[in-house]
Amino acid sequence: MAMATRTLGFVLPTSLSSQPSFDRRGGGFRVSVIRCSTSPLTFPTSGVVEKPWTSYNARLVLEDGSIWPAKSFGAPGTRIAELVFNTSLTGYQEILTDPSYAGQFVLMTNPQIGNTGVNPESGQCFLTGLVIRNLSISTSNWRCTKTLADYLTERDIMGVYDLDTRAITRRLREDGSLIGVLSTEQSKTDDELLQMSRSWDIVGIDLISDVSCKSPYEWVDKTNAEWDFNTNSRDGKSYKVIAYDFGIKQNILRRLSSYGCQITVVPSTFPAAEALKMNPDGILFSNGPGDPSAVPYAVETVKELLGKVPVYGICMGHQLLGQALGGKTFKMKFGHHGGNHPVRNNRTGQVEISAQNHNYAVDPASLPGGVEVTHVNLNDGSCAGLSFPEMNVMSLQYHPEASPGPHDSDNAFREFIELMKRSKQSS
Repeated sequence: MAMATRTLGFVLPTSLSSQPSFDRRGGGFRVSVIRCSTSPLTFPTSGVVEKPWTSYNARLVLEDGSIWPAKSFGAPGTRIAELVFNTSLTGYQEILTDPSYAGQFVLMTNPQIGNTGVNPESGQCFLTGLVIRNLSISTSNWRCTKTLADYLTERDIMGVYDLDTRAITRRLREDGSLIGVLSTEQSKTDDELLQMSRSWDIVGIDLISDVSCKSPYEWVDKTNAEWDFNTNSRDGKSYKVIAYDFGIKQNILRRLSSYGCQITVVPSTFPAAEALKMNPDGILFSNGPGDPSAVPYAVETVKELLGKVPVYGICMGHQLLGQALGGKTFKMKFGHHGGNHPVRNNRTGQVEISAQNHNYAVDPASLPGGVEVTHVNLNDGSCAGLSFPEMNVMSLQYHPEASPGPHDSDNAFREFIELMKRSKQSS
């Protein structure tokens, strides 16, 4: 390698500095000469200079035939999944660890991701890949322990950036969610990746079995006192709750525990008869990924428990309740994914800003008499909540435990407590 040192000289008027530029004694202007040496320059003897930036080394190929060159910042390889977009401005760490994203690539509409790095609370990743516009070149957060790129690589999750995410989002809004393939393998042709995207479908696949726990366990952790809220709305009594894990988010369990619940988490295949033997005050059907019609065993479990004890369904649990009550569910065009969805409570008229993540919804027209639609998504009028007082049933399509996100819907946990309380008093 050849080396060179170069000395640079500058002649500057002192008017550019903070000193007076006029020399009163000589009647002219003074100048300053600044000399500095650059650090040694290195030149490869081969004459080839390595680029100081990342080249396009990945592709996103969608089933509609569009091909999007990208740059990789996570694990290498080739993966297939459904592509959805999320409109949240913050909370990419919570999105990465949400089991409801199993089987999906998540495209963030917020242009810059990675600013705060990753903190130690993050556990397993469930999504298949992350698609973003700009990857932050630095991190700034007092809890940060590693970069987003390192975090994804360690967990074998693909990540790509430097795509036109606005154009892709418009395509998804117009055409609906699309199956796509992410690949860093240059040996695979565009046609091969396109055929892969057209040979797979997320509809009808049981994604719950892979994210559910394998055996029952007790949950005791509450919301950290530093982050807790609504502390004045609790009666101090304890209620025994069985939580069916269809891909449950830990903050749901923390919120229930903070409201005084003793929680036993059970697998998605746990028999209803065994759950009733535990004599619970209430049962929670959790959120989870995929198509509710792909898990008929879960619908049958819900049917067996209806009317026996108060039940509360969240997201996937809401959809399973809809089917168990005799209704139908359908796949939405591009779903709801974000932390800014307005929902109207039909009982109070109040509007809640909610966090949502689902691609399926309950068809309210298919529900039998006596089932009340309690909440409506104001973006598209879809069903966002149900109640069936005759059987002590309540449900929400969105996430009342949202963290980070709005706390408007946290009172839903208090309503579940009241439902169990009334049921115990009447028995």
